[in-house]
Amino acid sequence: MRLPRLKLWSQCRHIASRTDVTKLRNIGIIAHIDAGKTTTTERMLYFSGKTKRIGNVDEGDTVTDFLPQERSRGITIQSAAITFNWQNSFGINLIDTPGHADFTFEVIRSLKVLDGCVTILDAVAGVEAQTEKVWSQAKGIPKICFINKMDRVGAGFSRTVKELIVKMNTRVLLINIPVFSQPGPTMEPIFEGVLDVVNKTVLRWTATDVNLVNIEDVTSDSPHWNELVKLRESLIETLSEYDEDLVEYFLETANGDYMAIPAKKIDHSVRKCSLANFATPVLCGASFRNIGVQPLLDAVIKYLPSPVEARLPDFNHNLPVEVSNKKGVVVNKNHNLCVAQAFKVITDPIRGIMVYVRVYTGVLNSGFAIFNSTTGAKFKVGKLVIMHANVAEEVKQLNAGEIGVLTGSTVSENVRTGDTIIAHNMKRDGLRSLNKEKELSLKINPIITPPPVFSAAIEPRTLGNRKAMEESINALIREDPSLRVSVDEESGQTLLSGMGELHLEIAKDRLLNELNADVEVGKVVVSYNETLNVSSPLQEHKSEDGYHFGIQVEPLEVATETRNENEEWHYLSNDNNYLVMEKGAHRLKESNWPYQIPYDSIVNAILSSCLVAFQRGGKRARFPLHSCVVRVKSDWSIPPDLNSVTPILKISKSMILEGLDKIADRDYSILEPIMNITVTVKQQDMGQVLQDLTGACKANILSIEDEHDVSSEENFDLTFQKIAEEQYLPSDNTMDKANISSGSSINKIIKALVPVGEMVSYTSKLRSLTQGRGSYHMEYSGMEKVTGDRLPMILENY
Repeated sequence: MRLPRLKLWSQCRHIASRTDVTKLRNIGIIAHIDAGKTTTTERMLYFSGKTKRIGNVDEGDTVTDFLPQERSRGITIQSAAITFNWQNSFGINLIDTPGHADFTFEVIRSLKVLDGCVTILDAVAGVEAQTEKVWSQAKGIPKICFINKMDRVGAGFSRTVKELIVKMNTRVLLINIPVFSQPGPTMEPIFEGVLDVVNKTVLRWTATDVNLVNIEDVTSDSPHWNELVKLRESLIETLSEYDEDLVEYFLETANGDYMAIPAKKIDHSVRKCSLANFATPVLCGASFRNIGVQPLLDAVIKYLPSPVEARLPDFNHNLPVEVSNKKGVVVNKNHNLCVAQAFKVITDPIRGIMVYVRVYTGVLNSGFAIFNSTTGAKFKVGKLVIMHANVAEEVKQLNAGEIGVLTGSTVSENVRTGDTIIAHNMKRDGLRSLNKEKELSLKINPIITPPPVFSAAIEPRTLGNRKAMEESINALIREDPSLRVSVDEESGQTLLSGMGELHLEIAKDRLLNELNADVEVGKVVVSYNETLNVSSPLQEHKSEDGYHFGIQVEPLEVATETRNENEEWHYLSNDNNYLVMEKGAHRLKESNWPYQIPYDSIVNAILSSCLVAFQRGGKRARFPLHSCVVRVKSDWSIPPDLNSVTPILKISKSMILEGLDKIADRDYSILEPIMNITVTVKQQDMGQVLQDLTGACKANILSIEDEHDVSSEENFDLTFQKIAEEQYLPSDNTMDKANISSGSSINKIIKALVPVGEMVSYTSKLRSLTQGRGSYHMEYSGMEKVTGDRLPMILENY
């Protein structure tokens, strides 16, 4: 057997090319809370040479968790972007996302601009509820799984992999597996490294120097040989189901010998399967002990897509799209066209408003004119920067595939989360070169904000503080669109709404301590909505000066039933409401548009009217309207010489409100948020927890399962259940314990649908019922009509 050798994963000193798109990786770290996302990110930054020391979540000195609330609580609240290099020539743009369900919008908007994901799993807890949630949110994005915390007591690699196969409906490619040492007959095995299945080596990390790794080749006389042969055979068999080239190589060149296939050939095949979402590469480690992170970074480069290999954004026009290794994505054969999406806004104490963007095609230059195709605004962009968490590096341009930040006062006034940015990279031509209307109308898929489920009243301490309060709230919701502010017209009360109790608690803390708002924040209450049961009468407006509109408000289900190709549907950005523009002859804007005002500006004006009218609320309790549609009839017209949208805004707002006022009180229904809840309890506590859920909480129980018992899941795809049974996995004591344990030691998982109003302060109640042993996770499911027995109580309280 060869003598072991030491390898130093060299820390990068060279700058990766910013013009070779194939050398870029835009990745996100996603996982359940406390799986180790930020800890893993800190090690990635250190081993890449980006930082000189390793930050610690418990000590509050991490790079990506830089907000005071993040460091004091030890959790990630907002996504943070950072750029670093690996293997000298590759650039990685990494976004560390939150794991708590209250901050799911941070995950949603980050995934919009990412090409690949690293999903981190806790080897002790396995596949947890929020992991399933973020996995479904990242549908269609190639992923790598990193099974973390292999050094913990109760860690189960094979059990976690089996859960991954069945719960996530994915095949797995075991790139490495854990290696343990056994110091004595009575001691627990110690996790010390990994068996690299592709390169046929064992990697052991040294305790004295985190950068040195002991590498030992696995030969036929090694104690790991038999395990490696079985793992290689399983890996090649799975790859062969998709990759015919590998099958041909295996039969003709390797002569049917699984061990004879070179690592490069396997890596190439794993990459093909990963990019096609046929299977998920799986690695393991213990980030806190600095084990397994360097192979994970290698896997990011080898198995996740570059921008030219990633899924293309869904443009709203059928313009030709080409992909070039040098230019990236090229739209409409126009190499001067730049299209980018704004996905995040923050407020920097020095630079002011900063807007994160992902450039999809072309080059975005500082100081050049740009066009916001979402709002129709034209302005000049200021300086461009690349962010390293909260540290900015100024650059002259952002190339295709890159993630960067727009700065400048004009940016803060003209760009919001989800907007599409159009630019031209030739300064002398500016926007005038974009003479094709379809290019100016390009939009990337909108970032849909989930509806809030909790609200809190906010009032200034004195009347003189109201303006300062409004400015602080506006700054808060500019950064976090999942927060929403509304004002009750009758009482004048301001309500701040969010995704959960913790979400609002963080918002309150930021208002008081970061934005120095002198306000009083009330108790957290449920965010109810109203909806229509019937359509409003058709409202018509005709005037001699050329205005003609027919507008009707409908329940969403009514509009959906009659939906056809002659309608344009525009999402209203909240509460599942839409604007429907019926297409008329004058919609042929490319050839014979008869008005001075662009069509998009007219639509935006009517959208603004819809938002104002729906926010006024219904007749039952003035809750904002939900699941409603404003329909504009096809025969509308405006004066040809009109040069302002203000009259359109006023007319449409008045018509919508008039239509809503003509609907009787009884034809409005109250809606309440319903949550999917997963409660994990010991068997001896299950009875009283179930009684409380079905009684006090009005829950609808969906299922009761044994934790880790993947065979008990009713919703699993039987194909993947069979794949899990046939997948070769190394021995795992926790798998046996999960299957043979009995009595009160078994953890039970209760899944239910619960009105969110019954879940306020549920944490303390569950702790009391289970003596602190129970835990729960909940996520938004949808809005449902309040039942008759609960309606009087809700109306009385509000």
